[in-house]
Amino acid sequence: MPQTRENDSQQRRSLLAQLDYVELAVSGRTSVVGSDLTDPGVMDWSAAATIRDPSDEVGTELESDLRVDGIALSTTTTADHGQVLTLFEADGIIIDLTRADDVFDALDARSADDAHFLPLFDGETGFSEIAEELDATLEIGASRVLIVHRVRIAPAWRGLGGVGRLLIGRTLAWMCTGSELVAVNPFPIDLGPHVSRDGELFADSLRQVQRTWASIGFNPFKDDIWIMDPALGAHERAIAEISRELGLD
Repeated sequence: MPQTRENDSQQRRSLLAQLDYVELAVSGRTSVVGSDLTDPGVMDWSAAATIRDPSDEVGTELESDLRVDGIALSTTTTADHGQVLTLFEADGIIIDLTRADDVFDALDARSADDAHFLPLFDGETGFSEIAEELDATLEIGASRVLIVHRVRIAPAWRGLGGVGRLLIGRTLAWMCTGSELVAVNPFPIDLGPHVSRDGELFADSLRQVQRTWASIGFNPFKDDIWIMDPALGAHERAIAEISRELGLD
């Protein structure tokens, strides 16, 4: 048992050392012209953190660490860099309230998951404004709403002192301009369809996911929707503290 703990501690240190080689890619896609199913004021976004197969400059230590079980969600092969390992993925949508034609129709037409976030909005026409009860709690007015659909991190990187939360923070930092409200529906997506939502395993996993989002400045609003106001600074402070604890600052 002591040997196992020592091995786990060594693997933890080795993986954390490889954060220097991790790259984050963030992208977005939206329609130029609206239709019944699309709205130019709504953009799909996605993010991925990857680490490349080691080169001669990186050295053999990184090569050894990349062979850890569960280090990647997926792997791809490129002509320029060989094998690329994806360790983190996130996606969602951004709603620009100054451009969206009709928020209600835009979300309702996309999916039930998107329509779940309609309580964030209000207005006499097209739910084109932040709901009054929510807007009153914001530090400054929000002209954009960033919704997080899913976040996944490879098993080997979990429990390393907040790597997943750090990557969430780094992702949001690139997309938040200061006029956003950020929303998520915390949900344990990796349990599989066989796990009952009435069971203890699901309840424990849900509480753990909610604690994760709470630790980076998100708070419950209604209908399982959790929100974060970047202007309050709680999220930024939490990510900064995680970065310090990981020895990155």
